[in-house]
Amino acid sequence: MGLDENEVNNYLRPLLGQYEDSLQDAWVEILERKAQTIGEVAPIVTKVKNRAIKQYLDKRCKEERLHKPLGNSGDGTFTLESILPSPTYEDTDGDREPINRLYAKMVEFLIDECVRQKNEIRDLKKKGVELKERRLRLREEWIEFKRERFEAWKQLMEAKGKEKEYRLTLKLQLQRERLAFRREQMLVKAGRGG
Repeated sequence: MGLDENEVNNYLRPLLGQYEDSLQDAWVEILERKAQTIGEVAPIVTKVKNRAIKQYLDKRCKEERLHKPLGNSGDGTFTLESILPSPTYEDTDGDREPINRLYAKMVEFLIDECVRQKNEIRDLKKKGVELKERRLRLREEWIEFKRERFEAWKQLMEAKGKEKEYRLTLKLQLQRERLAFRREQMLVKAGRGG
């Protein structure tokens, strides 16, 4: 390996910590890829760090789900943790075996979760439709704005064209009158001299 071990350690420690598993994972990947420069080490460190963060978040999410109250009771007494370690608990029916009660509770939990997720999906679809409608409305307003702006520009250009045409007509009329005036003066001069 062309890298200095101390240089790599100095680069890795602030990013990954000195005694964490991710530091060891980074070293394994660096050695497997045979990195030669710190520039080749940087993407490896980013990948290892992102993987460690994802593992931490997954673990944290699982822990939170274990302690999150289940069902519709909302009193917090029925959690996933409370039913997974031990299948023996009180049953009001008394005619079911403890393991069947566990499965019944799990089925109830899964049905509640399924309903909740379907409701979330329905809400997301509704929001998606609302966003599409809003986007279409905004697009129509934008097209209407552009059309109105074009019409205003067109009217302005037509007005300018008419004004230019009017000025040109006046200019031509003025030149005709000048020519007619000069012709009359020449005729007058010619009549006096002749």
